[in-house]
Amino acid sequence: MLGASSVFELLAADYRRQILLTLCDSEHIEVPDAILMRGARHGQSPAMATSGTTADSTVTIELYHTHLPKLAQAGLIEWDRDAGVVSRGPEFEQIRPMICLLAENEECVPGDLV
Repeated sequence: MLGASSVFELLAADYRRQILLTLCDSEHIEVPDAILMRGARHGQSPAMATSGTTADSTVTIELYHTHLPKLAQAGLIEWDRDAGVVSRGPEFEQIRPMICLLAENEECVPGDLV
């Protein structure tokens, strides 16, 4: 079971939050396309909304070497590296209420949390 500090540490990074928010709506996503599209839809940082640029390459590197491994290690996602697909992990339901609460209260949440 994840403690509160661990959950907040995992949610601290924009890309990890976006992955988890996207998985609330979909059982699996292709990475990084789903993250980039969600960022563009929500008017978030330029790195999330760009495609085919250096920023896009940087995002992909960060996802594959930092964010996805952390989420997988916590059991929040299952990551098929070969297929480039992420799905809900065995521990995802532990944090789902918190993620849904963020999504449902997007207009009340400060900054770019959602």
